[in-house]
Amino acid sequence: MRYFLVLILLITGSVAIQAQTDTIRVWNKWCANADTPLLFPTANNIILVHSKGIKASSLVVKSLDNALKIANPEYKGDTISFMAMPYPKYGKRMRLAISSKDSKKVLKTVNFGAEEAPVPVAILGNLASGQPTRKQMLAQSSLKAGFRNSLYCYPYRIKQFTFKARVGGKDITIPVKGNMITNEITNILSIAAEGTFVEFTDIKAACYECEPRVLPDLKMWIK
Repeated sequence: MRYFLVLILLITGSVAIQAQTDTIRVWNKWCANADTPLLFPTANNIILVHSKGIKASSLVVKSLDNALKIANPEYKGDTISFMAMPYPKYGKRMRLAISSKDSKKVLKTVNFGAEEAPVPVAILGNLASGQPTRKQMLAQSSLKAGFRNSLYCYPYRIKQFTFKARVGGKDITIPVKGNMITNEITNILSIAAEGTFVEFTDIKAACYECEPRVLPDLKMWIK
């Protein structure tokens, strides 16, 4: 009977630890997929740690490998946040441990990978093709900044661009402040013939805590 009770206690304790582990979420704020623990060596990484059942102030975060550099964590409400960076650029092992401040027991270990973040590019609405139909182009309302083929999602915003096209033998240039597709541009797109080449140039984007940057020209043909 005694051994049976000990076994029950061990199983109960194991289940409790597993439950605690499962309630702890760790993710990169600037990774589009929260279930993919990625760091971007040449970009911004803000790691967030959250637990439903454990107070943030009761947790301790620690890098287990020299390749994972982390800044001093900040505790706000039920979330811990801190900057992280792979060093050298692509560390082979980058493990983060989340422990209980009281028991010192490791509750969760996260293994990070590294992926290069490409330069931001301009995207017309949600179009992925460089040869959209007129209907698809007219359905878009703004020019956005994004990172093609990457999970990096730092929020850049288009501040200005210039729309260019040649319609009816006439060159058209429309400068725009902001990121919205204006009525003037919509009117040009609505009358342009199939096969018309249009481009967005002089595209400038900015983000929080960074200097404005010029993005590559966006070139499209009306299909």
